[in-house]
Amino acid sequence: MFGLKRRFANSWFLVLVPSIVVLLCFFVVPLAYVVGRSIPDYSLKYYVMILTTPVYVKVIFLTFKTSILVTFVCLLLGYPYAYAMSRAQGWLLIALSIALLLPFWVSFLLRTFAWMILLQDTGLINKVLIATGIINEPIGLIRSTVGVTIGMAHILLPYVVLPIYAVMRRIDHRLMDAASISGARPVRAFCRVYFPLSLPGVYAAAVLAFTLGLGFYITPALLGSSRNTMIGQLIAEQIGEQLNFEAGSAMAVILLILTGMAFGFFGVVQWLGKQRLALTGMSH
Repeated sequence: MFGLKRRFANSWFLVLVPSIVVLLCFFVVPLAYVVGRSIPDYSLKYYVMILTTPVYVKVIFLTFKTSILVTFVCLLLGYPYAYAMSRAQGWLLIALSIALLLPFWVSFLLRTFAWMILLQDTGLINKVLIATGIINEPIGLIRSTVGVTIGMAHILLPYVVLPIYAVMRRIDHRLMDAASISGARPVRAFCRVYFPLSLPGVYAAAVLAFTLGLGFYITPALLGSSRNTMIGQLIAEQIGEQLNFEAGSAMAVILLILTGMAFGFFGVVQWLGKQRLALTGMSH
């Protein structure tokens, strides 16, 4: 019997071997190469240069600031949309799903170019605002933080809606009815019952949108200006234009380390949220 169990355990390990090999070949080895390329002769001079140059530090700070802003916008728009999907049925659910997934069927670059046309001074948005009398002259929607935020939010919105929707669809909506029967107003019932149950989806969506936003390159390059440069653009410039592979690799490693720290921060926030919910449940 012991030998049978051991062979069964070994068979499960053999199933994992292809995945481990792929992970090593296409993730661990390239990552090790990038790390090695960033420290020529075991020198950390490129890391010191990046972390002590005000321009590079400003770009890193701006990258995180933009990612946080885009994540907030996506959560603000995506949470109600996911809630509507979780309550919808039949053709309405199909229509909402198609509207959400439709951007995936369009080229990433094409979507960015479309926003360039819409957001420019002579674009449709400015024309509509002027025609309705809201503004008297075109406003700068492109080559600004506004344009970058709109473009990135449009691309990342499905990545926010889907995790939240996956959690919401498992929540029993009769809990809201039970809270209303107990005397809670709809807003209070939503805040005290439904929203805490949906927080795992919110955390997952925030982590996904934030980490994806850190690596954006095309959208900030086309919809932003030199004031909106993100670290992905610097990495591409160092490697593609200046052929400075060492500095580009160092920037990539710094981005990876900072992203890992952000993951840790989100993990702590999620753990604190669970502890708070546990204490709240015990108090009741």
